[in-house]
Amino acid sequence: MLVAANPYLSDNQYKDKFGKHTPYDAGILALEIYIRNENDKPIRINPDTISLRFAAPGESAQKIGPLSPEEVTNRVLLRKGKDTKAPRLPVPLPGGIPKTGRGKDWDELYGVLRSASLSTDVLPPNATVQGFLYFDIDHHYERLSTARFELPDLAFMLDNKALFFFEVDLAPAVH
Repeated sequence: MLVAANPYLSDNQYKDKFGKHTPYDAGILALEIYIRNENDKPIRINPDTISLRFAAPGESAQKIGPLSPEEVTNRVLLRKGKDTKAPRLPVPLPGGIPKTGRGKDWDELYGVLRSASLSTDVLPPNATVQGFLYFDIDHHYERLSTARFELPDLAFMLDNKALFFFEVDLAPAVH
């Protein structure tokens, strides 16, 4: 197996990939993931265990899970025009994220994010899957120098035999 991660770090990268409205506007990291299954058996990914782990100097490590394309779209467009450096409300919000502000821009951004995301939990035999995962890092792109992408729960589908824990250090991509 091969697992690789490419963090998008600049406004230009985001605009080239996502268009006018981007996750970058809301301080959300778009992490492009490549997973190659070089086995003759399909492999199951447990998406609920995927995370990004980072530790700022002098702080304990933080672990955050990926956001859905719908959550990213809401955060990008609902925060438009607001101070993006202002403190955020605790997530998840009680009762979920409000479904307001939908329209043409919402539909377009959601479509782009959804089509670009890593949307499978099964890796076919001898195949590569690619897509984006989105992590809310609150504009702290500098913290990626201490970040690791974690893919901990993989198993062969036919016999449920567990595979190794995969961890990708993002520091080389940041420097």
